[in-house]
Amino acid sequence: MSVEESIYHINQTFEKISFLPKGLKETQFDECNFKNCDFTEADFYGCDFTKCNFDNCNLSMVKFGAIGFDGVKFINCKMVGVDFSNTKDFLFGVDFSNCVLDYAAFMRKKNKKSKFKDCSLKGADFSEADLSEAKFENCDLNTAVFMRTNLNSANFTSSYNFTIDPEKNQLRKAKFSSNGLIGLLSNYGIIVEN
Repeated sequence: MSVEESIYHINQTFEKISFLPKGLKETQFDECNFKNCDFTEADFYGCDFTKCNFDNCNLSMVKFGAIGFDGVKFINCKMVGVDFSNTKDFLFGVDFSNCVLDYAAFMRKKNKKSKFKDCSLKGADFSEADLSEAKFENCDLNTAVFMRTNLNSANFTSSYNFTIDPEKNQLRKAKFSSNGLIGLLSNYGIIVEN
């Protein structure tokens, strides 16, 4: 079955496709798998994804206007410049493993308990997001932006290259390794030597 044949897809696998239906509002994908797809610069407007997996897909510069993500996992995906801030807030939930999310935007998104594992998040923007209890496992956060971000109980113990201002973010019970303290103190001009 091709992606274009219906506006509701359940428990289907789509491999090596390069498009989603365009112009169809409220296209839903429930428990679907997308494998080895190239959606570069595609427009996902109006789609909803529930408990779907994207594996080894290129989603760079995809347009995510007015779409829903509930329990969606991205594995081995390239997602450079993707803007999640325009997605629906209701039931928003995404996790990432081994993904390139450089310059992605998560501004004002509520994504509690999210997981970022082995990801490149260079220049990602988490301004005003709620990432309480999020887990950043072995992630490169070089030049990532945290401004008025809720990071309460977030775990950064194995991540690196981040700069987080404790005065401009919520960090109660957040976890950091001793090596990560440099990223918390850099705004104060304090020099930490090993």
